[in-house]
Amino acid sequence: MTSQPPRNRFVTWLASLRWTEILRILLAVALIGVVVSKTDPAEVKSLVNELSWSWLGAALLLYCLLTFLKSIQYWILLGKRVPYQDVTRIVVIQNGLSNLVATSAGIASYLTLFRVEQNVRISRSGIVFIISKASDLFTTGLILLVSAWLVWDRVGPLHQVVTLLLGIIFVGLCVFWAAIFLRQKFMVQLQRLVNWMRLGHVKLIRTGLDVLQSIADQEHAAIMRTLISGLVISTVYMTVTMAYSYCRVQAFRVPLDFWAVIFIACLIQLVSLIPIQAFGGLGVVEITSVYLYDMFNVVQVDMAAILIGMRVVFYLFNLVILLYLPLEALYRRITGKTPSKPADAA
Repeated sequence: MTSQPPRNRFVTWLASLRWTEILRILLAVALIGVVVSKTDPAEVKSLVNELSWSWLGAALLLYCLLTFLKSIQYWILLGKRVPYQDVTRIVVIQNGLSNLVATSAGIASYLTLFRVEQNVRISRSGIVFIISKASDLFTTGLILLVSAWLVWDRVGPLHQVVTLLLGIIFVGLCVFWAAIFLRQKFMVQLQRLVNWMRLGHVKLIRTGLDVLQSIADQEHAAIMRTLISGLVISTVYMTVTMAYSYCRVQAFRVPLDFWAVIFIACLIQLVSLIPIQAFGGLGVVEITSVYLYDMFNVVQVDMAAILIGMRVVFYLFNLVILLYLPLEALYRRITGKTPSKPADAA
């Protein structure tokens, strides 16, 4: 079979995209175009000479650590039934697709690889994924609360936004925890409320109800152990995430204090949850960051150029993480080990 010419392959790929994905790509291109228009290419090139390589090296190490911490979280939440090395490989693929292509592609790869390679039921890996994200959201909310309190007098225009975000996080976590503690009684009432509001036909609502029902169906003691483990590891994970964000800002010599950086990092984390992004939040993150850094009066440097530089570094870091895949394959070839497939890892 002859391979398709590059142009035909591109047309085939474009035709396979859903209209929502096309809109996300167009939004990413448009927003990053706005940021690029605000800077001089010469400023971007000059960043190499101004970088703090020690801070950048620390940021890379912390970014790698985040991958291994997330792997530990999934490994523990899955009951250690799947070898850690295999979990790490799946996490690397998931993060690579999420940050370089689309979040939906990363989630799909996560569910598929655990099912095909490790015989983990999609319902089980899905619950682990949701608990992991809910734990991360809880920790992010706490850090946002503390950082917002410490910079409150400098973020006047965002007071209502921050209050709203913290309120949404609180309500969302209350619903999540109610499904765990009240179980079927809560789900019956929630289903009645959805039917009364005539929202049952909304795909996002149906998906959310299915996830909550799956959690409510779990054995209470087991789901509580999973939840506690997820919260503990998420606390460590998000702490390292904040440290990574601070190191990256220091690498580009942005004149901003610690808690302001943490406040911005928390908001960017929450913005990244909005399903309107492609290519790891390209454009959306940069536009949001321009507004936030401007609010803190960071005018001594060309923030548009720095944000483009941060984007390039972000992609390079992801490519470095992807080196784990060929290195792991080489290790397996040398040692003669093959990826394990448990009889039932559910």
